[in-house]
Amino acid sequence: MAEENTSKRKAELDEANQLKDEVMKGLQVGEPAERLLLKAIHALALMDNDTISFEEAKSTMIAVYGDTLGEEIPLQIELEEFTGRLEKIKAFYKKAKEEESEEPDTLERALNAIRIHERRIRYLKDRLKCCKKKK
Repeated sequence: MAEENTSKRKAELDEANQLKDEVMKGLQVGEPAERLLLKAIHALALMDNDTISFEEAKSTMIAVYGDTLGEEIPLQIELEEFTGRLEKIKAFYKKAKEEESEEPDTLERALNAIRIHERRIRYLKDRLKCCKKKK
């Protein structure tokens, strides 16, 4: 058990160092500041063994700078997250339906999640189009 924690902790610290390197490289190539800030917060959270700060910071950035202020990068980040989750839900739904391995109410919930994600993705794409028109 202690060995498991040690190897997990080492992996977290390695990821934190990788993120620090990505921040420095990102600064040199002009990566958007919002993405660099999230990487830096993620690295700090990993170093501190903090499981809350990064997700909270990302959610706040998306809510304030994306939803409220309509900034492009936070909207893109949210779109990427919703698209990734949608792919996973669709894969689960397809597999469960083919194998008939889940209860009908579970399939219905997955289908509802697909609809909600698709609706949010359409909304985010529309918001991003508006952002690009403002420029």
